[in-house]
Amino acid sequence: MEITNPYSIRLGVAGAGVMGSGIALTALQQGMNVTLYDVAEGVLEKARAYIEKFLTKKNQGGYLRRLTLTTRLEDLRGASVVIEAAPEDLDIKKDLFRRLDALCPPPAVLATNTSTLAVTAIAAAISSPERVAGMHFFNPAPVMPLVEVVRGARSSPETVNTLVSLAEFLGKTPIVARDLPGFIVNRVARPFYGEALRLLGEGAATHEAIDLIIRQGGGFRMGPFQLMDLIGVDVNFAAMQSMYTQTFGEPRYRPHPIQAQMVQQQALGRKSGRGFYDYTNGAEITDPPPLRPSKAEGQVIISSGTWAPGLEALCRQSGYSLRTMTGMDLITVGRPTAAVLAAGRGEGLARLAADLDQLLPPEIPLLCQCADVTLTEVGSWLRHPQRLAGFDGLFAAAGNVVTLVSLPQTREAVRSQVESFFASLGKRAVWVEDSPALVLPRVVCMLANEAAFAAGEGVADMGTIDTAMRLGVNYPRGPLEWAQSLGYAKTAAVLDHLHSEYREERYRAAPLLRRLARLESYPPES
Repeated sequence: MEITNPYSIRLGVAGAGVMGSGIALTALQQGMNVTLYDVAEGVLEKARAYIEKFLTKKNQGGYLRRLTLTTRLEDLRGASVVIEAAPEDLDIKKDLFRRLDALCPPPAVLATNTSTLAVTAIAAAISSPERVAGMHFFNPAPVMPLVEVVRGARSSPETVNTLVSLAEFLGKTPIVARDLPGFIVNRVARPFYGEALRLLGEGAATHEAIDLIIRQGGGFRMGPFQLMDLIGVDVNFAAMQSMYTQTFGEPRYRPHPIQAQMVQQQALGRKSGRGFYDYTNGAEITDPPPLRPSKAEGQVIISSGTWAPGLEALCRQSGYSLRTMTGMDLITVGRPTAAVLAAGRGEGLARLAADLDQLLPPEIPLLCQCADVTLTEVGSWLRHPQRLAGFDGLFAAAGNVVTLVSLPQTREAVRSQVESFFASLGKRAVWVEDSPALVLPRVVCMLANEAAFAAGEGVADMGTIDTAMRLGVNYPRGPLEWAQSLGYAKTAAVLDHLHSEYREERYRAAPLLRRLARLESYPPES
């Protein structure tokens, strides 16, 4: 069916919950005629109140006359397009589609707003599966710009084109995805929650510290625990369980016991008043104000290496003089404010660490980037591990906070000196326990890896996946764009570090990411 005049379309929406009422409102705002169905009268009344309030606020109250509310599925008869927004239960959806099949015969298009279930399985319930595809909106539907149009195994090109045209008419940005578990956004976003839960479960950091690092260090609008509370811990847990089941136990999607325990105690987030945070008193989560860089004096030694991008520039801006070390080439070192190891494991980190430890007086702090090496391992290379502290070099220059880690042997005076050093650069210190890849490198590189798996499996191309993550969940960058910025080889190295520490297939690098890392090393054309 070709949409030549969207205003002539009679749109049916089956399910008047949060998503269904939001989809209906989106269509009404564009002047379409909408029939909104639900089995529960109370749900319809709540939907009407929400839609009326929104339209009145926007001075669009006249559009309300285009809305029909009904508890009779038969009232969807004759609809040009029906978008199903029923609960995420395959049996419920299949039964609904069987009934719609008889009420809305071809050429009517039937779309499902499922976020995790297989479109192909839903379409199999009807006699003409070629007219079924996914049309996945994001919450809140009137606001979020992305719509995933999901091509089932038997979806016809005409069906896909119809839903793409409809999404564009509704003012959305449609992207076409292959029907694999989680489609694009819900699949690629899994590590955002999964790795944060693992860090919390391992005792590497508190949920507040992880959220702060993600927000102020990585530029995300919300931290993973804050976002799980908003979505609903039970909803997020169910999505993870669905992904894990549909992929036959893929370890990247393994649910975490913390979520199961929270669901058992009904700590579901904002809707229950308590989740990872307590909302009973209406308190909102706020970040501390950013620190202002101060005018500093003294010398900083920075080793050769590429794992602390932007740090040299920050030091210069704050007034430090710099000396760069490539090996045992410092005849006199004096008493610098700090020495920084900016090299990665493959850039001679062990040699540089041992050289600086031998050259510097033992009271001088030695800072080591810890994205591809644990601080414990670095400490084993030194004669004076009590001077050692670690930091997230990959993201140190980017945000308002810096992630720091120390050893049990690290002197308290060193911790204070390190905090003061980064404070002079305008960076607030967040201390965590020694853990592979710390927080941001671990989360961001796992997001990039999942995006690379999705692109390699043909879910969508790399650019489409990045667009989906920016528009669908407001990521500051697309995951693959971020991997390119960090360096594909560095992204793969972080994953290899995680894999070597945990010995789990969860952290294996995607074949596409490996290929991109190799291509990155090719010499430029002359």
